[in-house]
Amino acid sequence: MAIDEAVDSDLVVLDASDLFESSVTKIAFRRGTFLRGFLCDFIEKFAPHLTREVMAKAIQCHNKQEMEELFANVELPVH
Repeated sequence: MAIDEAVDSDLVVLDASDLFESSVTKIAFRRGTFLRGFLCDFIEKFAPHLTREVMAKAIQCHNKQEMEELFANVELPVH
């Protein structure tokens, strides 16, 4: 869960990492969709490793294998 320390100063943060298994969140969009600037901005904020350049390459992938090859060496951030 995300908090803003300035706004949420009355909240207490507790480590609950032992309560939940690690999981991967995926972002998907329909092939051929035009990604508007605000959507690219959201994706970059959500997943900084997904730059506009990487998104452009992902859009050019023709199948799952090409997509997996594109992201094979990407280290996913852990939060």
